[in-house]
Amino acid sequence: MTPNDFRKQFQHEQLPSVISFTGDEDFVAEQTITALENSVDKNFRSWDFVRANYNNQSIHEILADAATLSFNANRRFVIIDNPLFLTTKGSLEKSEETLLLNYLSHPEPENTLIFNAVGLTLDRRKKIVKNLANHAENIDFQPLSQREIVQVTKKRFNEAHISIADNELSYYVQRLGLNLRLIINNLSKLIMYGQNHLITKGSIDALVRPELTESAFDLVEALNKKQTEKALEIYKNLLDQGQAAIRINALLLSQYRLLLQAKSLSLSDDNLARKLHIHPYRAKLANRSASLEHFSEISNSYLNLADIDLKLKSTNLDPNLLFEIFVSRKI
Repeated sequence: MTPNDFRKQFQHEQLPSVISFTGDEDFVAEQTITALENSVDKNFRSWDFVRANYNNQSIHEILADAATLSFNANRRFVIIDNPLFLTTKGSLEKSEETLLLNYLSHPEPENTLIFNAVGLTLDRRKKIVKNLANHAENIDFQPLSQREIVQVTKKRFNEAHISIADNELSYYVQRLGLNLRLIINNLSKLIMYGQNHLITKGSIDALVRPELTESAFDLVEALNKKQTEKALEIYKNLLDQGQAAIRINALLLSQYRLLLQAKSLSLSDDNLARKLHIHPYRAKLANRSASLEHFSEISNSYLNLADIDLKLKSTNLDPNLLFEIFVSRKI
Protein backbone atom coordinates (compact mmCIF):
# COMPACT_ATOMS: atom_id res chain seq x y z
CA MET A 1 0.00 0.00 0.00
CA THR A 2 1.22 3.52 -0.78
CA PRO A 3 1.39 6.27 1.85
CA ASN A 4 -1.42 8.14 0.06
CA ASP A 5 -3.67 5.07 0.17
CA PHE A 6 -2.91 4.71 3.86
CA ARG A 7 -3.79 8.34 4.58
CA LYS A 8 -7.16 7.83 2.91
CA GLN A 9 -7.70 4.76 5.07
CA PHE A 10 -7.11 6.42 8.40
CA GLN A 11 -9.09 9.51 7.35
CA HIS A 12 -12.05 7.15 7.02
CA GLU A 13 -11.08 5.36 10.23
CA GLN A 14 -10.47 2.10 8.38
CA LEU A 15 -7.27 0.88 9.96
CA PRO A 16 -5.89 -2.65 10.36
CA SER A 17 -4.70 -3.87 13.74
CA VAL A 18 -1.08 -4.43 12.66
CA ILE A 19 0.89 -2.28 10.21
CA SER A 20 4.51 -2.25 9.05
CA PHE A 21 6.24 0.85 7.71
CA THR A 22 9.15 0.05 5.36
CA GLY A 23 11.16 1.86 2.68
CA ASP A 24 13.67 4.70 2.79
CA GLU A 25 11.67 7.95 2.78
CA ASP A 26 11.82 8.73 6.48
CA PHE A 27 10.54 12.30 6.14
CA VAL A 28 7.22 11.25 4.59
CA ALA A 29 6.95 8.42 7.14
CA GLU A 30 7.42 10.88 10.00
CA GLN A 31 4.80 13.20 8.52
CA THR A 32 2.41 10.27 8.36
CA ILE A 33 3.06 9.42 12.00
CA THR A 34 2.41 13.07 12.93
CA ALA A 35 -0.89 12.94 11.03
CA LEU A 36 -1.84 9.81 12.97
CA GLU A 37 -1.02 11.54 16.23
CA ASN A 38 -3.09 14.58 15.26
CA SER A 39 -6.04 12.32 14.46
CA VAL A 40 -6.25 11.34 18.12
CA ASP A 41 -8.38 13.51 20.42
CA LYS A 42 -5.87 15.84 22.10
CA ASN A 43 -7.54 15.24 25.48
CA PHE A 44 -6.57 11.56 25.25
CA ARG A 45 -3.43 11.81 23.07
CA SER A 46 -0.95 11.12 25.85
CA TRP A 47 -2.74 7.81 26.47
CA ASP A 48 -3.94 6.76 23.04
CA PHE A 49 -0.78 7.57 21.08
CA VAL A 50 2.30 5.67 22.25
CA ARG A 51 5.76 5.70 20.65
CA ALA A 52 7.97 2.93 21.99
CA ASN A 53 11.64 2.59 21.11
CA TYR A 54 12.90 -0.98 21.12
CA ASN A 55 16.27 0.29 22.41
CA ASN A 56 14.82 1.05 25.84
CA GLN A 57 11.56 -0.88 26.09
CA SER A 58 10.96 -4.61 26.11
CA ILE A 59 8.56 -6.43 23.81
CA HIS A 60 6.56 -7.40 26.90
CA GLU A 61 6.00 -3.73 27.77
CA ILE A 62 5.20 -2.74 24.18
CA LEU A 63 2.67 -5.51 23.67
CA ALA A 64 1.06 -4.68 27.01
CA ASP A 65 0.50 -1.18 25.63
CA ALA A 66 -0.82 -2.61 22.36
CA ALA A 67 -3.36 -4.76 24.24
CA THR A 68 -4.60 -1.93 26.50
CA LEU A 69 -7.85 -0.32 25.38
CA SER A 70 -8.49 3.37 24.92
CA PHE A 71 -10.06 5.41 27.72
CA ASN A 72 -12.73 6.86 25.41
CA ALA A 73 -13.47 3.73 23.38
CA ASN A 74 -11.42 5.06 20.47
CA ARG A 75 -8.53 3.49 18.56
CA ARG A 76 -5.19 3.41 20.35
CA PHE A 77 -1.92 3.64 18.40
CA VAL A 78 1.30 1.99 19.54
CA ILE A 79 4.36 2.55 17.34
CA ILE A 80 7.54 0.49 17.68
CA ASP A 81 10.49 2.61 16.52
CA ASN A 82 13.83 1.07 15.61
CA PRO A 83 12.69 -2.61 15.55
CA LEU A 84 16.19 -4.02 15.01
CA PHE A 85 14.93 -7.50 15.86
CA LEU A 86 13.53 -7.56 12.32
CA THR A 87 17.04 -7.16 10.88
CA THR A 88 20.34 -9.02 11.03
CA LYS A 89 21.49 -6.53 13.71
CA GLY A 90 19.15 -7.70 16.43
CA SER A 91 17.11 -10.60 17.73
CA LEU A 92 14.42 -11.49 20.25
CA GLU A 93 14.68 -13.92 23.10
CA LYS A 94 12.63 -17.04 22.53
CA SER A 95 9.96 -15.98 25.03
CA GLU A 96 9.69 -12.54 23.42
CA GLU A 97 9.40 -14.03 19.94
CA THR A 98 6.64 -16.39 21.09
CA LEU A 99 4.78 -13.52 22.71
CA LEU A 100 5.02 -11.37 19.58
CA LEU A 101 4.00 -14.21 17.26
CA ASN A 102 0.95 -14.83 19.42
CA TYR A 103 0.01 -11.17 19.28
CA LEU A 104 0.37 -11.05 15.49
CA SER A 105 -2.02 -14.01 15.24
CA HIS A 106 -4.55 -12.46 17.65
CA PRO A 107 -4.05 -8.67 17.78
CA GLU A 108 -6.29 -6.33 19.72
CA PRO A 109 -8.84 -5.35 17.02
CA GLU A 110 -9.61 -1.92 18.54
CA ASN A 111 -5.95 -0.81 18.47
CA THR A 112 -3.24 -0.42 15.84
CA LEU A 113 0.33 -1.63 16.38
CA ILE A 114 2.83 -0.12 13.93
CA PHE A 115 6.33 -1.46 13.27
CA ASN A 116 8.26 1.60 12.05
CA ALA A 117 11.09 -0.07 10.11
CA VAL A 118 11.70 2.77 7.63
CA GLY A 119 15.40 2.93 6.82
CA LEU A 120 16.01 -0.64 8.00
CA THR A 121 16.77 -3.70 5.86
CA LEU A 122 14.57 -6.55 7.05
CA ASP A 123 15.99 -10.05 7.33
CA ARG A 124 13.31 -11.91 5.39
CA ARG A 125 14.68 -15.29 6.53
CA LYS A 126 13.48 -14.64 10.07
CA LYS A 127 10.31 -16.29 11.27
CA ILE A 128 9.07 -13.07 12.86
CA VAL A 129 9.55 -11.13 9.59
CA LYS A 130 7.67 -13.80 7.61
CA ASN A 131 4.82 -13.71 10.12
CA LEU A 132 4.72 -9.93 10.03
CA ALA A 133 4.42 -10.03 6.23
CA ASN A 134 1.43 -12.39 6.56
CA HIS A 135 -0.40 -10.51 9.32
CA ALA A 136 0.44 -6.83 8.81
CA GLU A 137 -0.61 -4.28 6.23
CA ASN A 138 2.61 -2.93 4.73
CA ILE A 139 3.06 0.75 3.88
CA ASP A 140 6.04 1.20 1.56
CA PHE A 141 7.68 4.63 1.89
CA GLN A 142 9.75 4.82 -1.27
CA PRO A 143 11.71 7.98 -2.19
CA LEU A 144 9.61 10.48 -4.12
CA SER A 145 10.50 11.11 -7.75
CA GLN A 146 12.05 14.43 -8.72
CA ARG A 147 8.72 15.50 -10.20
CA GLU A 148 6.87 14.68 -6.97
CA ILE A 149 9.44 16.52 -4.84
CA VAL A 150 9.15 19.58 -7.07
CA GLN A 151 5.36 19.46 -6.73
CA VAL A 152 5.52 19.20 -2.93
CA THR A 153 8.03 22.06 -2.73
CA LYS A 154 6.07 24.28 -5.11
CA LYS A 155 2.95 23.74 -3.02
CA ARG A 156 4.84 25.01 0.06
CA PHE A 157 5.91 28.14 -1.83
CA ASN A 158 2.35 28.70 -3.08
CA GLU A 159 0.94 28.32 0.44
CA ALA A 160 3.38 31.02 1.58
CA HIS A 161 2.39 33.21 -1.43
CA ILE A 162 5.98 33.24 -2.70
CA SER A 163 6.78 33.11 -6.42
CA ILE A 164 9.64 31.04 -7.77
CA ALA A 165 10.37 30.17 -11.40
CA ASP A 166 10.37 26.51 -12.43
CA ASN A 167 14.08 26.55 -13.32
CA GLU A 168 15.04 27.97 -9.94
CA LEU A 169 12.74 25.52 -8.16
CA SER A 170 14.37 22.56 -9.93
CA TYR A 171 17.81 23.99 -9.16
CA TYR A 172 16.91 24.28 -5.46
CA VAL A 173 15.76 20.66 -5.06
CA GLN A 174 18.76 19.36 -7.00
CA ARG A 175 21.15 21.46 -4.91
CA LEU A 176 19.95 19.49 -1.89
CA GLY A 177 20.27 16.14 -3.66
CA LEU A 178 16.48 15.58 -3.70
CA ASN A 179 16.67 15.05 0.06
CA LEU A 180 13.10 15.95 1.02
CA ARG A 181 13.91 16.55 4.67
CA LEU A 182 16.66 19.06 3.80
CA ILE A 183 14.49 20.67 1.12
CA ILE A 184 11.62 21.32 3.54
CA ASN A 185 13.92 22.34 6.40
CA ASN A 186 15.66 24.97 4.25
CA LEU A 187 12.46 26.41 2.78
CA SER A 188 12.00 29.01 5.52
CA LYS A 189 15.16 30.85 4.40
CA LEU A 190 13.95 31.16 0.81
CA ILE A 191 10.39 32.01 1.83
CA MET A 192 11.61 34.82 4.08
CA TYR A 193 13.94 36.09 1.35
CA GLY A 194 11.22 35.80 -1.29
CA GLN A 195 8.90 38.15 0.59
CA ASN A 196 10.96 41.12 -0.64
CA HIS A 197 13.21 39.74 -3.39
CA LEU A 198 13.09 37.65 -6.55
CA ILE A 199 14.48 34.16 -5.88
CA THR A 200 17.35 33.45 -8.29
CA LYS A 201 20.01 30.76 -8.54
CA GLY A 202 22.42 33.26 -7.00
CA SER A 203 20.21 33.81 -3.97
CA ILE A 204 19.74 30.05 -3.59
CA ASP A 205 23.53 29.61 -3.64
CA ALA A 206 23.91 32.32 -1.02
CA LEU A 207 21.19 31.05 1.33
CA VAL A 208 21.34 27.27 0.99
CA ARG A 209 24.42 25.15 1.53
CA PRO A 210 24.42 22.25 -0.98
CA GLU A 211 23.90 18.73 0.29
CA LEU A 212 27.28 17.04 0.69
CA THR A 213 26.47 14.14 -1.62
CA GLU A 214 25.44 16.60 -4.32
CA SER A 215 28.75 18.46 -3.92
CA ALA A 216 30.57 15.14 -4.19
CA PHE A 217 28.80 14.35 -7.46
CA ASP A 218 29.72 17.82 -8.78
CA LEU A 219 33.32 17.20 -7.73
CA VAL A 220 33.43 13.77 -9.40
CA GLU A 221 31.94 15.15 -12.61
CA ALA A 222 34.44 18.02 -12.67
CA LEU A 223 37.27 15.51 -12.21
CA ASN A 224 35.96 13.24 -14.95
CA LYS A 225 35.60 16.20 -17.32
CA LYS A 226 39.22 17.20 -16.52
CA GLN A 227 38.01 20.55 -15.09
CA THR A 228 40.95 20.97 -12.72
CA GLU A 229 40.22 24.47 -11.42
CA LYS A 230 36.57 23.71 -10.77
CA ALA A 231 37.43 20.48 -8.93
CA LEU A 232 39.98 22.24 -6.71
CA GLU A 233 37.50 25.06 -6.02
CA ILE A 234 34.74 22.62 -4.97
CA TYR A 235 37.17 20.75 -2.71
CA LYS A 236 38.39 24.01 -1.10
CA ASN A 237 34.79 25.18 -0.57
CA LEU A 238 33.94 21.94 1.22
CA LEU A 239 36.91 22.38 3.53
CA ASP A 240 35.93 26.02 4.14
CA GLN A 241 32.42 24.85 5.10
CA GLY A 242 33.97 22.78 7.87
CA GLN A 243 33.86 19.38 6.16
CA ALA A 244 36.72 17.14 7.32
CA ALA A 245 39.13 16.05 4.58
CA ILE A 246 38.75 12.41 5.64
CA ARG A 247 34.96 12.66 5.30
CA ILE A 248 35.19 14.26 1.85
CA ASN A 249 37.57 11.52 0.75
CA ALA A 250 35.29 8.81 2.14
CA LEU A 251 32.38 10.28 0.20
CA LEU A 252 34.46 10.39 -2.98
CA LEU A 253 35.36 6.74 -2.42
CA SER A 254 31.67 5.96 -2.10
CA GLN A 255 30.88 7.88 -5.30
CA TYR A 256 33.58 6.11 -7.30
CA ARG A 257 32.39 2.76 -5.96
CA LEU A 258 28.96 3.68 -7.31
CA LEU A 259 30.50 4.64 -10.66
CA LEU A 260 32.24 1.25 -10.83
CA GLN A 261 28.91 -0.45 -10.24
CA ALA A 262 27.15 1.72 -12.80
CA LYS A 263 29.87 1.12 -15.40
CA SER A 264 29.97 -2.64 -14.91
CA LEU A 265 26.18 -3.15 -14.78
CA SER A 266 25.34 -0.87 -17.74
CA LEU A 267 21.68 -0.53 -16.71
CA SER A 268 19.14 2.19 -17.32
CA ASP A 269 18.72 4.80 -14.58
CA ASP A 270 15.57 3.18 -13.19
CA ASN A 271 16.95 -0.36 -13.31
CA LEU A 272 20.22 0.74 -11.70
CA ALA A 273 18.25 2.45 -8.92
CA ARG A 274 16.26 -0.74 -8.27
CA LYS A 275 19.34 -2.96 -8.43
CA LEU A 276 21.39 -0.86 -5.99
CA HIS A 277 18.46 0.39 -3.87
CA ILE A 278 19.30 4.05 -4.49
CA HIS A 279 17.24 7.05 -5.54
CA PRO A 280 16.68 7.24 -9.34
CA TYR A 281 18.25 10.70 -9.30
CA ARG A 282 21.49 9.29 -7.86
CA ALA A 283 21.38 6.53 -10.48
CA LYS A 284 20.97 9.14 -13.22
CA LEU A 285 23.99 11.12 -11.97
CA ALA A 286 26.05 7.94 -11.59
CA ASN A 287 25.35 6.80 -15.14
CA ARG A 288 26.11 10.28 -16.44
CA SER A 289 29.47 10.47 -14.65
CA ALA A 290 30.39 6.86 -15.48
CA SER A 291 29.86 7.57 -19.18
CA LEU A 292 32.68 10.13 -19.12
CA GLU A 293 35.47 7.63 -18.33
CA HIS A 294 36.65 4.11 -19.12
CA PHE A 295 36.29 1.41 -16.46
CA SER A 296 40.07 1.33 -15.91
CA GLU A 297 40.14 5.11 -15.24
CA ILE A 298 37.34 4.85 -12.68
CA SER A 299 39.03 1.86 -11.06
CA ASN A 300 42.38 3.70 -10.82
CA SER A 301 40.64 6.70 -9.24
CA TYR A 302 39.02 4.45 -6.66
CA LEU A 303 42.35 2.82 -5.77
CA ASN A 304 44.09 6.20 -5.52
CA LEU A 305 41.35 7.49 -3.20
CA ALA A 306 41.72 4.37 -1.06
CA ASP A 307 45.44 5.15 -0.80
CA ILE A 308 44.64 8.75 0.24
CA ASP A 309 42.24 7.40 2.86
CA LEU A 310 45.06 5.35 4.36
CA LYS A 311 47.45 8.35 4.34
CA LEU A 312 44.85 10.63 5.98
CA LYS A 313 44.42 8.10 8.79
CA SER A 314 48.09 7.23 9.32
CA THR A 315 50.14 10.33 8.43
CA ASN A 316 50.14 14.10 8.87
CA LEU A 317 50.40 14.86 5.16
CA ASP A 318 48.53 17.96 3.98
CA PRO A 319 45.04 16.92 2.69
CA ASN A 320 45.15 19.66 0.03
CA LEU A 321 48.47 18.32 -1.29
CA LEU A 322 47.13 14.76 -1.38
CA PHE A 323 44.07 15.90 -3.30
CA GLU A 324 46.14 17.97 -5.74
CA ILE A 325 48.33 14.91 -6.44
CA PHE A 326 45.15 12.87 -7.02
CA VAL A 327 43.86 15.51 -9.48
CA SER A 328 47.18 15.65 -11.33
CA ARG A 329 47.06 11.87 -11.84
CA LYS A 330 43.61 12.14 -13.38
CA ILE A 331 44.57 14.96 -15.70
